[in-house]
Amino acid sequence: MRLWFLLRHLLCVVFSLPNAMHAETVLPPECVPGGHLVLQNPYRSTTFSSSSLQQSELQDFICDHSLTPGWYQFQIFDKRASMPTQCVEVNHCGTQAPVWLSLDDGQTLPGLLEVRQLRACAAWQIFQSNSKDCCMFRIPITVRNCGDFYVYLLQPTPGCMGYCAQEMSETLPTMSPLCGPDEVNVGGVCKTKQPPASSVPVIVSEVKGNTVHLKCSFDSSSSSSLGYVVTWSRLSPEGRKEELRQETTIHTSAFIELDGFNLRLGSKIYCSSSSFLLESPDNWSTPVESQEFLAGIKLKPEVSRVSEAGRRYELLVESTVPVPCPDGSFSSAEKCVLSLQLSTSSQDEDLLGADLSLSSCKADLSQGPCSDGVCSRDLIHFSPNMNFIKEGERTSYISVNPIITQNFLWNGYSPEPVQINVKEVPPAYCYYFTDPHIITFDGRYYENYQIGTFVLYKSNLWPFEVHVRQWECGSLVHAASCVCGFVARDGGDVIAFDMCNGEMRETKPHLSVKSRHRSKSSIQISESYQGRKVTITFSSGAFVRADVSNWGMSLTLRAPSSDQNHTEGLCGTYDGQPDNDFHSAGGATLDLLQDFISEWRLPAGSSLFDSVPAHVNTPSIHRYCSCQADHVKSSPISGSPQISSDSTCTNHRPVHFRSFIPSLDVTAEYIRSVELQKGNERQQLTLGRLHRRFQSTDMQGTSTGATSSSAQHQTLSSSDLKSFSYFFPEDHESSVEPGPPLEWPTPSGLTQQQAQAQCEQTVENSSIAVGCRLLLEDSIIGRAVAMCVADLQLKDELSWLNATLPLLENECERKLVQEQRRREEHRDAVSILRCPNLCNWNGQCSDWGCVCFPGFSSYDCSQQTDQIPEITKLMTEGLCNVRQEDCSTIQVFGQGFEDSSQLMCEFVEEKIEDGEWVMVAPQFVQATFQNDTGLECRLPVEDNRAPADMDLETMTNRAVTRWQIKVSNDGYSYSNAKILTLYDGACQICSLDTEIICTLRDKTCIIGGLCYSEGESSPSSPCFTCRPDLSKNTWMKAEKNEPPLFQPPQIALPPRPLPLLTFSFSPANV
Repeated sequence: MRLWFLLRHLLCVVFSLPNAMHAETVLPPECVPGGHLVLQNPYRSTTFSSSSLQQSELQDFICDHSLTPGWYQFQIFDKRASMPTQCVEVNHCGTQAPVWLSLDDGQTLPGLLEVRQLRACAAWQIFQSNSKDCCMFRIPITVRNCGDFYVYLLQPTPGCMGYCAQEMSETLPTMSPLCGPDEVNVGGVCKTKQPPASSVPVIVSEVKGNTVHLKCSFDSSSSSSLGYVVTWSRLSPEGRKEELRQETTIHTSAFIELDGFNLRLGSKIYCSSSSFLLESPDNWSTPVESQEFLAGIKLKPEVSRVSEAGRRYELLVESTVPVPCPDGSFSSAEKCVLSLQLSTSSQDEDLLGADLSLSSCKADLSQGPCSDGVCSRDLIHFSPNMNFIKEGERTSYISVNPIITQNFLWNGYSPEPVQINVKEVPPAYCYYFTDPHIITFDGRYYENYQIGTFVLYKSNLWPFEVHVRQWECGSLVHAASCVCGFVARDGGDVIAFDMCNGEMRETKPHLSVKSRHRSKSSIQISESYQGRKVTITFSSGAFVRADVSNWGMSLTLRAPSSDQNHTEGLCGTYDGQPDNDFHSAGGATLDLLQDFISEWRLPAGSSLFDSVPAHVNTPSIHRYCSCQADHVKSSPISGSPQISSDSTCTNHRPVHFRSFIPSLDVTAEYIRSVELQKGNERQQLTLGRLHRRFQSTDMQGTSTGATSSSAQHQTLSSSDLKSFSYFFPEDHESSVEPGPPLEWPTPSGLTQQQAQAQCEQTVENSSIAVGCRLLLEDSIIGRAVAMCVADLQLKDELSWLNATLPLLENECERKLVQEQRRREEHRDAVSILRCPNLCNWNGQCSDWGCVCFPGFSSYDCSQQTDQIPEITKLMTEGLCNVRQEDCSTIQVFGQGFEDSSQLMCEFVEEKIEDGEWVMVAPQFVQATFQNDTGLECRLPVEDNRAPADMDLETMTNRAVTRWQIKVSNDGYSYSNAKILTLYDGACQICSLDTEIICTLRDKTCIIGGLCYSEGESSPSSPCFTCRPDLSKNTWMKAEKNEPPLFQPPQIALPPRPLPLLTFSFSPANV
């Protein structure tokens, strides 16, 4: 004891010497003024919360990643400060990752004028977790005790981190004290040595019999005899941790049961462990806590924020707990599957519809061993729906319906839903109107007077393109062009809407579909306003709408947002920059309009009008299921997977376009009737007249309608289409050089002021412009007026006054779709689109269109039903060559035709009796309505040859067969008559003068009413031939009769002899 007493006093004297000699000691250079810099930002204080900087600019945060290496002193409000030696909470010290000074066991701060190499730590919170890591990053630091303050040799941090500071006590440690064998120096103070801490605990689930337990496991690197205190806790609904149980063990693991009462599925659970030396059970180490463990099912999306134009995204459905079998147990000889019913819900879903689709409304979790915290997993995909509504960003949820099972723990469990935000991305529209005036996707305006075939819109992101044909439709003075047809290709599907194969104002549009993948076709075809509007919608959200007139058609194209920056053609680039819309196929910007138009003109025979791509790489087919909560129902688990209902799933991405114009879906009549032919065989399209309902799409995308004779529709032409390819002479003509500027007045005397006044009166005062005044911008109305004035100047015909009104209709509907949330504010616009011209006051407006009063019909009730129709002409001027043309179906043109069940054609055949034409009894045939100016009549008989009893003289001076045709809307009142003349071009030459005159060709015979060429044998006997030099109406004996020839049999003879039968014709005169 005496020796120890002396030693203690001696050490105290030695330790006091530095203080006594302080004034005489030479300070290190870093301790003198100028030897260090001062960091005195008050935000560095450990008491300052960085959350107040979250809403400020990024530069307000303290980021020491650009700090100049060197010695620094800390000050807070001009008071000396030092780095803290305890872990600092994240989001403090003016930064998100605070840096503090870490002292290992036995380490202390340096004594007076001492310097030490220490280590600093940056605290960080793990992403999407409540747990933090106090030493996520480690930084070496040198500390010098300068007597009254510390200086630190700092270096730049590896990221946006900040060195922390705290106010210092009045005195600094002078020298490290000597501690006993069971003590450690902590900040210059001797404290009892702490037992070594365990590793971070990990929670996993295990099955014991028919119950599920959670296991908390940890490790210890100490060789000492240790015990452990394990504490279980859970997160309350209010976000507080509640202690469940605490136990002491000598094992490195502990268990707790998921009993369904204290711990249920869906609980967020933690476990922590503290170690102690067995000889000092009251001295615990600092507890180490596990990460949060969710007991149950997690929905883990690939991303939580997507755009409306986005792709398919992954959704992992994982269970951290073993799944039960159908009988509720956790063991079975068969493979057990837990089927979860998934559902989606979206913000304002009742008004705007669903925002998400899933690849399946069901996820299957199979029973199996747990690994890495996951006991079962299934992969589902989700996709944003396109609805073209101006909605900003909407919130949607993917949920799992409550589970129904015999297992007590799992029954009724409903996992926490996952939130997905869907951002709206508006599509782009291109307008191609009248002769034609073009507004590109990016809003650039120009005119294209060239004729031929052009690429209007092509996506370089996916196989979609639209080709358009333009024919001459100008006046006698000025050249101009109009669209007469288009062909759209979507992957392996090609659809054409075409009236170019004929003369303007005579042909009617034919719609034809050729699909290489009929079962995968995603085309939707709809008609509106009795066929005046035809809309073709594709799975991508693109559509082409044709507004049909007798001179051709105007087009409206929509490009989905997924095509942004990926389009080319006459509709422009869709990149928000109108200046580069004039571009080449290589993407270079062109300065001259004519160069741009010529760049996208297609050579003859190279367009989709002429041929279909031989090989198409069809994108992978995916499933898209509508899984709204009212579409899916919970079902008990079973041993076999259940497949989502086909009624809620499709192979095409949902595109919800809420049409306000009443439409009739006629897709089935075209897609299902397509007959695919191999090679170059022609395609035949056969349409039946189906019972159809006039329908309007409501706000949920469903159809409502009623069968009504007042709300009638047009059937698109049902004629068989001979081929996609035909001769289009405009493709072979050279480009037209721009002529001199047009001048006023026009040849008819129309002045610019008169044209402007008439167009303003027609366009600005139209019912569509007045009804949609709140939606239509002045610029679009002004553009329609300008187009109208240009049309009158170019065509000099007042019939073009209304040609641009469909542009306002389409634009009004587009705005209405975007402003779906404010629909109640635009009731007038909705009414005017449903009921054009408000039914002309001849009917009542309903949700599905005009319901006309008795005596009126048409989509706008503008036609009187008691009006007697008028035939103006027949196809080919009433003259038909049965050798070269299909004369069985007759095109009739006129006015006042109505689409009614009583629409009839009356046929009266004219025959020659006693040298005069005599009419036989009339025959009546149901007519096929096309529009109010055109219909089709089918001949009642197939007799298109001359009668046998017609004398040759009459036959050579008159026509072969004549039919008198009339039309009736009601079966009572009939129109004027027109004569149809059928002749055989092989025997006769017919011409049209004041009447049709036919003459017999040389070296032909007409025998039995049928035509034969010279030398042609009789069908009944080869011994008789046509010899017009002897007789033109009887068979004559052949001059040369050859002996019969033996024809060998067409099948191989059997090996044994059989009777051989030989047939022959006897020669004449034998």
